[in-house]
Amino acid sequence: MRTMLAIPALLLVAACAHVDYVGQSYAPTSHVDVFFKEGDVPNEYTVMGKVIATANDLVSAEKLQDKIVRKAQEKGADAVVLLGMERYKSGENTNYHETTEDRGRKTRTHGSSTTTDEEKKEIQALFIKYR
Repeated sequence: MRTMLAIPALLLVAACAHVDYVGQSYAPTSHVDVFFKEGDVPNEYTVMGKVIATANDLVSAEKLQDKIVRKAQEKGADAVVLLGMERYKSGENTNYHETTEDRGRKTRTHGSSTTTDEEKKEIQALFIKYR
């Protein structure tokens, strides 16, 4: 029973996204505009900071974008310019399984392993404040 309860908790931990922000903070905002190029921002603005958001492949790019927008609201940004998304190999995971059959005087052992790549995605963005 404990194992059944632990599995969802492990999936939540495995599906985490991390948002790192460096820059200025202002009073929180309730609405944040989203742009994909700095040239698309119609207002005059100043860059107030930069964010790098990372997550494993269990987290969708859309959810990662939502986390960036929420962080922008917390920090008082008026808009976010998403600079791009990258995927990269962050490691690999190898599972090994072995079984042993005892047949009297003879013992037979079978083993197998599988290796899977662990991938992460990263979105970089600018937080901007309208003038």
